Amino acid sequence: MQARQLILTASAFVIAGAGPALGQGPAAPIAGDSVLQSLVAEALDRNPTVAQRQAAVRAATLRIRPAGSLPDPMLSVGVMDLLLPNFEFNRSDFTEVDVELSQEIPWPGSLGARSGVVRAAAAGARAEEGTVRRELTTAMAVAYYRLGYTVTALETLRHQRELLDAAVQLSTTRYATGAAPQSDPLQAKLARDRLQSEAFVLESERVAALAAVNALRNRTPGDSLGVVPMNPAQVRAGISPLSPSDSLVALALAAHPRLAARRAAIEQATRTIEVERLGARPDVTLTARYGYRPPYAGTFKFPDFFSAFLRLRVPIWAWRKQNRLADAARADSTGAAAGLRDAELQLSREVTEATARVEALQQRLALLVDGVLPNARGTVESVLRSYQVGRAEFLTLLSVEDARYRAELEAVAVAADYQAQLVMLRQLTAGEGQP
Repeated sequence: MQARQLILTASAFVIAGAGPALGQGPAAPIAGDSVLQSLVAEALDRNPTVAQRQAAVRAATLRIRPAGSLPDPMLSVGVMDLLLPNFEFNRSDFTEVDVELSQEIPWPGSLGARSGVVRAAAAGARAEEGTVRRELTTAMAVAYYRLGYTVTALETLRHQRELLDAAVQLSTTRYATGAAPQSDPLQAKLARDRLQSEAFVLESERVAALAAVNALRNRTPGDSLGVVPMNPAQVRAGISPLSPSDSLVALALAAHPRLAARRAAIEQATRTIEVERLGARPDVTLTARYGYRPPYAGTFKFPDFFSAFLRLRVPIWAWRKQNRLADAARADSTGAAAGLRDAELQLSREVTEATARVEALQQRLALLVDGVLPNARGTVESVLRSYQVGRAEFLTLLSVEDARYRAELEAVAVAADYQAQLVMLRQLTAGEGQP
């Protein structure tokens, strides 16, 4: 009678465990996961890589105005023709004090071209910052959903461990009463030990995922973070059809900052060509000089002098310098154009691959939630009923229960991967200003 009571108790426990054990708490919709949104916002605010890119943008922006400014004027003050050996100041009619002011004026258009080079560099820096922000958002989503998977998997494993503990107790009692062979408790203990080995692996993955999340938000690896277990059924309910791959590729090509950075590199090289071409033109320097002549012997005052000069820089070596630098800039422009095309092809491939992965994960998740998991739970219940009346082996019950457990883990893994891939796809195709 005691053995029968234990069997009924253990059976009821297994039946309870055959139902959904994933994500009993509420799960936020994919697009509105408040925890992920707060983590992304914190990472964008605290991550040192973002701060580095922001500083680079500010530095490049501050260089625009100086690049288009005139060179500083030159002021010279001097005295000439002092009589030796006593350096007498007013003993010769050649002695004078000179004040000279000169201003270099570059060839028309040169300053604007130089500003254009730096302005393109600043645009490239802003685009690079946008790329980093998107990559950081994607990395945070991947780490966060990996952490969510490990937390949910550990909770599922804990529940499965309780079931196996009950199975060990049940099979041991039946073996002691002669109702079951010795292999039943041994197989139950083996399954429980294997589960513990998996727990060690999952715990290490949880620690690694938590460290990745904390590193992205510039915190110590062990900082705690509350994560709600995933519910694959709720994730499956939030699935919506994707736009056609071609339209998603078009969105990415129109707005991704990675391409904006390549276009800025082309613009910078084009402006550099203009700078070097104009550098082969003669710059002008205007000079004005005033000469003060002291009274001779303290009595006779000679007239002062005023002089004006116009100087031209003669670029006779332009064929060795500016022309070659212009050719180098043209080569840079050609390379930048090739880099843009390569980036477009790579981005198109990434969007196409991400779209295919998301669609495949949608189908897998729907199959698992709508088909595999209900069938696995139904199989457990059917085998359990057969086992209770002696028509199924204990090993069969362990096998189908393990299959249900593996299906639940797979559903959680697919749900986590689906959400991470969906964030990646959205970051590839988001419009400008939507990191």
